[in-house]
Amino acid sequence: MRVIDSSSLAKFFSREEGWDKVKELMIEGVVILDLGIKEVVNTLWKKVLKNEMSYGIAQTIIKDLTEEKAIPIINQEKFIAQAFALAVNEKITVYDALFIVAAKELKIELITSDRKQMDVALRNGVKVVFIE
Repeated sequence: MRVIDSSSLAKFFSREEGWDKVKELMIEGVVILDLGIKEVVNTLWKKVLKNEMSYGIAQTIIKDLTEEKAIPIINQEKFIAQAFALAVNEKITVYDALFIVAAKELKIELITSDRKQMDVALRNGVKVVFIE
């Protein structure tokens, strides 16, 4: 089991380069923070507005994420205080810090496509699978 960051999950659903590697890791088992669902939906919104994805496909993905519960969703609340401290210390967003803290507290790897997030995670003792 691994924590998957929104950057990698969005890559999978958008079929961006590297999506197949994300798929392999997802098959092995991942969890996502509830924040991650919102971030992925926001990425889909941008793609629809840029005509990079149809509204119908985006709706299907959203349904899969929210109704099918194919990916276990964990509540972020218990990680917020630690994420805030990490964000301040490392000068990253609280959003990125939440995924790092979740992986650290759950003692599992973090999957990300965000290089800065990867660097911070590694500095803080979190193992990372980086998907370029």
